[in-house]
Amino acid sequence: MSDTRRATGTPIHPFFRGVLGLEVFFGVASLATIGFFPEDTATRFAWEIKSVVMAAVLGGLYFAFAPTLILQFLARRWEMIRVIIPAAFVFTSAEMIATALHWDLFFTGTLRFNIWLASYILPPPLLLAMYLYHQKRSALPPAGAPLPRGMRMLFIGLGAILVLDALAAFVSPDYLITSFPWTLTPLTARVLSGWVLVIGSLLLSIARENDRDRVRLASPVLFLILPAVGVQVLRYREQVDLAHPRLWVNLTIFAALAACGLYLARGSWNESLGWGSGPAEVEV
Repeated sequence: MSDTRRATGTPIHPFFRGVLGLEVFFGVASLATIGFFPEDTATRFAWEIKSVVMAAVLGGLYFAFAPTLILQFLARRWEMIRVIIPAAFVFTSAEMIATALHWDLFFTGTLRFNIWLASYILPPPLLLAMYLYHQKRSALPPAGAPLPRGMRMLFIGLGAILVLDALAAFVSPDYLITSFPWTLTPLTARVLSGWVLVIGSLLLSIARENDRDRVRLASPVLFLILPAVGVQVLRYREQVDLAHPRLWVNLTIFAALAACGLYLARGSWNESLGWGSGPAEVEV
């Protein structure tokens, strides 16, 4: 069975482009609340995060991921956003499970909760459908610009460690609560674990894709995590144990990811976005 695709890649179906636009909306909505008003989660967010620094850090994480959400919406070719979709599926699934496990702590029946619920109950099946639909029409071509071997090995090793650490904390929140530089609850421990899962999954997905052009749109995540989270921690440093080993281990990891992200950001963004004048469609 043949299908028509561009020689330079598989066009993103308009319906699924709408799904990506929805992801941008949900991300910006969350950023606009806890990103800028972490002290006001009782009146602006889906649940009250009593540790303000925790709310601020979650806002910083939304900020770090926002550019990549926008870039994947603007991109024209599936192959250039494929690297992000598995990690997004893992993240939204984890946050939905965390919501279900702690349902009684949310402000159910409010608009802000309904937006939160929609942002995590809708994406998993839609992202899975998007992946399966496009993968049937696409392929994993040889890497035209492979990652440096050392960087790829770093992503595989670090990604696996982060995923395992996050899964342990998600299953048993006390594991994280008793070894963290600021106060966590079972809910915030699980929500934070979801963010660690998405970072680890993204690193593994980048290593699998193994092509600088095809992973470039994910690079802002890597180099923005350190400043975005670092600034938020410093804003509320009186709530943080600044000597805690996990804090410095995380900062070291974020610094390494920032260096890798800046390296991956080099090159043609037009190529990664598919904005160049590609060849005409061909029959395959």
